Amino acid sequence: MKPLLLRQLSIALIGSLLLSSCQKEDINNQALTEADENLLHSWRGYVHTYNGPAVPLGNGFARSWYKVGKKGLPLEIGIEISAATLGGLSNGNSNPIPEHETIVLPLPARALQTTRFRHIGLNWNPNGHPPPGIFDPAHFDFHFYLISNQERLAIPAYSVNPDGFNNMPTGDYLPVGFGSPPGPAGAEPAMGRHLLQPHVFAPGFQFVKEMIYGSFNGKLIFVEPMITLDHLLSGAASTNPYGQPKFYSEPGFYPTVYKIWRDQKCGNHFISLSEFRWFGENCQNGAPREN
Repeated sequence: MKPLLLRQLSIALIGSLLLSSCQKEDINNQALTEADENLLHSWRGYVHTYNGPAVPLGNGFARSWYKVGKKGLPLEIGIEISAATLGGLSNGNSNPIPEHETIVLPLPARALQTTRFRHIGLNWNPNGHPPPGIFDPAHFDFHFYLISNQERLAIPAYSVNPDGFNNMPTGDYLPVGFGSPPGPAGAEPAMGRHLLQPHVFAPGFQFVKEMIYGSFNGKLIFVEPMITLDHLLSGAASTNPYGQPKFYSEPGFYPTVYKIWRDQKCGNHFISLSEFRWFGENCQNGAPREN
């Protein structure tokens, strides 16, 4: 190979690496072929990260991602928000995010195949939301839904179907430490009934980050980390366990902690659910079992 051509190829390769240094490897799972599946199964001893499609958000983007480990077991499912998105919110956003509107982040096909999660809904609340005096700060709601987007959109207003909202999980199906009184409070159309922990109503409570569950017609339908804009911008990293039910209505792998962090190199923000465990009839809160 001629020295000039070799030099040109080297420069092109370096440029390509620099261009992609702030992007995760994106394996297209929207149309996995049989050959793709065989290849992935041959790599089962390695960790793979699959990215959902980038969705415009403010001055940047957001997208889902999913990490799978040995023998195809789920490791982590999460959201990536670009630094440009949150930076624009704090400094005057030239492309405002609709308030309270659910922005759907589709999941990679691999997540749909190996977890119970169906899609993610992101909501921006610049002036907070009820209950008043509790969740007033500007914050994001990150709904990890266990139902399809069509099922979510079909959830009506409380006045149309109060029984669906008031029929909450009970006993071993209710997450430890979570609850909600019957009635319209916390019952949202196209979302579901919100289940909270009682400490949020204690005098002096200051909202920074909080875990919420959601239910409808007796089943848990979402897991929802709520995080203030200030906390996300701080870049503070944390791993946060939260209360679990003994059983889910559908056996499977479910997460037990949520994580928050910021990539120090690129400045993008990450929110994830991880430490999946198997919840099922023969193994409640047990260690993940191999497929």
